Formats: sequence, C-alpha cells, structure tokens
Amino acid sequence: MVRTLIAAPPASTTAEDRLAFADAALALAGHEVIDPALRTIVERAARHELTGDEARAAIRRHVQG
Repeated sequence: MVRTLIAAPPASTTAEDRLAFADAALALAGHEVIDPALRTIVERAARHELTGDEARAAIRRHVQG
C-alpha cells in the first residue's frame, strides 16, 4: 500500500503578524528593538524584501560599522 502525504499549504500571514511574533519572542527573552535602523531591517525582512541572511548581514553592518 502506498500512501501519499500532502503537505498543508503554509499559513497565510501578514508582515504585521510576523512582526508581532518577532516582537513577542524578543519580549519573552527580555529584549526590544528600539533602534530605528534595525527596526526598518526587521520590517523589510517581515515583508520578504530581505532574506534572513540579507537581514543578518545588514544588521551586522549597522551594528559593527
């Protein structure tokens, strides 16, 4: 007998949902993004304008100079 597994489609989330999730996760760890430049990078990543790797690189450039 062969079973075909069908993956459920990914849940449709908005950038606002993703930002709220990230903010909540950071808050649970006792952190908050208050730097406007970093917040912009996080928002761009939430809108899928940047990949995770691109966002990390941009954050490093901003923080480390």
